[in-house]
Amino acid sequence: MRPGAWRRNAWSLLLLAGCTPLGLWIYDDPVVTVSHITLEFGQSGRARSPVVVALALQNLNDYPLSTERMELSLRLDGVPIGQLKRDSTVPVATDTVSTVALPLVMTRQASTERLRALGSGTHTFAVRGQATFRTPIGTRKVRFAHEGSLIFAARQSDSSP
Repeated sequence: MRPGAWRRNAWSLLLLAGCTPLGLWIYDDPVVTVSHITLEFGQSGRARSPVVVALALQNLNDYPLSTERMELSLRLDGVPIGQLKRDSTVPVATDTVSTVALPLVMTRQASTERLRALGSGTHTFAVRGQATFRTPIGTRKVRFAHEGSLIFAARQSDSSP
């Protein structure tokens, strides 16, 4: 090895290790949790989608991400209520929590009477799903599941978002 070549190699290695784009990416999967679940009915007793699940997407990275696809299902008191399978781009800002509200497609078991009965009081819920994120290292699929009890209060509105 020529004199000084080892110094150049050492500096090159140090430079590569210290430069994130050329070194290893430091990446954490986003944390997906249920922010809230709402039941809404218009005055006629019908809404476009009476059940909305809001997810909190926490990006622990120092660079922004975005979703490509969201899939989830909801059970209330053990009964399948709704599901969602949708390609959608939602930006998830750097080092923050973003909230996205997702109106569900109702199952056959989610009759108007059943939803009205769930509209008040404490009920158990189970949300399971998968979010696909676009990241600097490619596409990542993040599974999530959240269970617990919630107190529901149906909101009466004609023009809710």
